[in-house]
Amino acid sequence: MLHEILLALSGHPSPLFEDGDLQQAPKGISSGRQVPLLSPSERSLLRSIGELSELHRKLRDHIERIASSHDSTICRAVATAIQQAHLARFQDKILEVEGKILTKDPSVVGAYDIVPLAGVVGEFEDWHRRMSWYWETTCFMQRVGMNSSNSSRSTGTALIDRLRSEQQTGFPDVEHAAIELSRVAETAWLRQLASWVLYGKLPAFGANDFYIKSSNIEAQESASFVKDKSLLPKFVSASTASSILLIGKSLNQVRRYGRQTKPLGATADQTISEADLTSAHLQQLTALSLPIVSAQLSRAISTIRLSLSRNVLQSLLPMQMILELLSCLKQFFLLERGEFAVTLIGESDNRLHARQQSMGRLLQQDPVKGLQGLSLKDAEFHQTLSQTWKTLAAQDEDVEDDILDFAQRHITFSAPVDYNSRPSTSDSVYGATLSLSYVAFNDLLFPKAVSLGLDVPPPLDLFISQKEIEIYASVNAYLLSLKRAHLRLSDLWRRTAARRDSSAARNISLLSTDARERTRERRVAMRKVWATCSAATFLLSETTAYLEGEIARESWSHFEDWVKEPLLSDEPDISQTMSSISTTPAASQRDPETLASGHRTFLASLTYALLLNDVPYTKQLRSLLGNVDSLIAFFNRLLEAQQKLDLEQDASGETGYTLEEEQRLSLELDRARKKVDSDLKSVVNRLRQLDRERTGSGRYLHTSPGDSGFEPWKGGGVDRLLMKLEFGRMVEGGFDIV
Repeated sequence: MLHEILLALSGHPSPLFEDGDLQQAPKGISSGRQVPLLSPSERSLLRSIGELSELHRKLRDHIERIASSHDSTICRAVATAIQQAHLARFQDKILEVEGKILTKDPSVVGAYDIVPLAGVVGEFEDWHRRMSWYWETTCFMQRVGMNSSNSSRSTGTALIDRLRSEQQTGFPDVEHAAIELSRVAETAWLRQLASWVLYGKLPAFGANDFYIKSSNIEAQESASFVKDKSLLPKFVSASTASSILLIGKSLNQVRRYGRQTKPLGATADQTISEADLTSAHLQQLTALSLPIVSAQLSRAISTIRLSLSRNVLQSLLPMQMILELLSCLKQFFLLERGEFAVTLIGESDNRLHARQQSMGRLLQQDPVKGLQGLSLKDAEFHQTLSQTWKTLAAQDEDVEDDILDFAQRHITFSAPVDYNSRPSTSDSVYGATLSLSYVAFNDLLFPKAVSLGLDVPPPLDLFISQKEIEIYASVNAYLLSLKRAHLRLSDLWRRTAARRDSSAARNISLLSTDARERTRERRVAMRKVWATCSAATFLLSETTAYLEGEIARESWSHFEDWVKEPLLSDEPDISQTMSSISTTPAASQRDPETLASGHRTFLASLTYALLLNDVPYTKQLRSLLGNVDSLIAFFNRLLEAQQKLDLEQDASGETGYTLEEEQRLSLELDRARKKVDSDLKSVVNRLRQLDRERTGSGRYLHTSPGDSGFEPWKGGGVDRLLMKLEFGRMVEGGFDIV
């Protein structure tokens, strides 16, 4: 019977035991055959051996299925390690017990060469818990009886996280097994990581288990890469994950666009070959202890990133290219080039006016076709932007403007669409949350939402992401809508017919009493309108000057100085250490991830200072801008109606319809004026509330410098804008208009 017991423990079927249902192993093991001449205690001991033997057999079969068919290379590696190392130890234990029996070891064999069954069972007592844990681990990798369903299979990342948590169970044998398997799993994960970090390629095997994905797996040369956070092990921090993404993308783009192996500013004898650089980076990965310590991995990835920046990225993404992109954003998105904003607004108004006239004629001739053509199309937006570029180029035809050329090639003007942005280092960790208000300002230039965009060409996508371009587009629409409202209100004073009565050029003595009375009534009625327009113009002009001239300009100047500031680093470069090059402190530009991190911090603080994340303020300001448009529209229509009425009077053909139209438009204009008055008070009251709320630490957005070390510009609180508005306070009927 001892021979049968040892064979059964080795995984062979034995007549001493019956197969049980291991779906609930080890509790589902049957008690075994009723072997004669066995006492109840011996029968109980035999049941324990039966459970262990059957569990071993089922575990071995299940591991073979996982090792041969599982999608995850990490799970297959762990399954193979259990089979070849851990189950092999169990087999060695069986051979050890067998050897003790054959050599009559007194620890197993008693007097008269009797081998107690309890002694044999006791030799395997520690293996029950361990084998049960192996079974639970393999069932976690793939449930029993489910070979084709992906939902029944675990990912390698989930297995790594489970093995790490199992190290804290409190059982030394389970902890030791979990640590060993963690080393195997994390070694397999490091191999995947090495392919990406050293060569910029996704793993040849098990790429579906790696947290970086390609949008075009068949053609990695033209693919964009995204992060799947569900496949990121917990020991990898978010900042480390973003650095890994940057490193691989940089190497991928080096292969696509080529690079100079000689770093900027390096001498001929300091050129390092690609093989030496890869070897230096590989040493950083191989020096990691297993299981991986999060801090060690972060340091190794940071070292590789800095080395790559010094030896590759300063040639692939030089400072001049970054500054060109930043200058484009500053001049055209933040409206530093004021003529661009004025020209774009003018071209948009001209196109809308021309379209309204053509659509009016078309609606009279063919109403069905006219209604079908009411919607604005992207081609019209593109034509508006093209005409804007032509106007700007004509103004500076004698000056070569590289920034304008860059903007013409990459800036777009179209309806905003939702799309998955090409991720970059900017797609990583945000030190500050960029939560903008949901209130949109991009539907004021045209009846349809339209905004500027920027096609970010590689390798600039290592520095900025499309998500940040969308934030710039929101800021641009916000500033552009304020400037547009200010320009349209200011234009009212340029209309001579609105400020002077058309009959003034005629002899006042020839006017009838009714005409003189009507002129006087018009002047009295328009006084409130002019007062409201003056108050709105003042508020918009001061707000625009504050946002553009103080907040945006000073914040950008501070950020640009930080970008241009040379980085003096006395840390030895690992690639230079291998090449036996002397390491002296040298000035260099910051690496793309540091620049991107600082840029995100700047963008978060800028939107906070521009009040774009305050929903009540943006709602009230958006209402004001919409009502200003209504006020101007009714103002123009009333002026046209009054001019028609005066012409009819001169021709002695006055009609009741014209008088009725004038009265109706006068009423609508007064309603629009009251709405603008109310909105002006609401906006200023909200600014006063913000001034009271944003005190102390809340005056500026709380940001952490993080790895970038960038501190945003801190100045120009809301109180400065309110101080300017106080000088323009106007009183009408005993209460403030502004």
